[in-house]
Amino acid sequence: MNLKILWGYVILISLVVNCKDAPRDAANSYQTAQQGKLQIGVVMNPPFSAYLGDSVYGSEVTFLQKFAEEKNLKISYVLDSESDLIEKLETFDLHIVCGGFEKKTSWKKRVTPTLPYDQKHVFLIPHGENRLLQELEQYIISKKL
Repeated sequence: MNLKILWGYVILISLVVNCKDAPRDAANSYQTAQQGKLQIGVVMNPPFSAYLGDSVYGSEVTFLQKFAEEKNLKISYVLDSESDLIEKLETFDLHIVCGGFEKKTSWKKRVTPTLPYDQKHVFLIPHGENRLLQELEQYIISKKL
């Protein structure tokens, strides 16, 4: 057998074996949410997301509640300022932040925006959270069909 072909097979097998669990979830956020609660940061930005006391509401809150329901996830909300919630995303203390963010948000250098759920608006997740991003984006795509 040709040495180049043999090395090609070795590389292919290595890729298949090493990628079997892809996508990986850098901080195990999706697994943590499945075992506990999906931690969602809520920015005060009606009509997308808002809160009054402990009550949260808005179009994005409703969207994420339906996502969590479909995935059998319980939700815990964190109500705070935009900058504080972004910091909590960066340290993996939150899984998702909602608040009417646009796909060209200036926060994208620090966190990852999802696909837009409409033509313009996104949710924010920590960098590197591939499994959570995949699950949420699959849900977003399914709701666009």
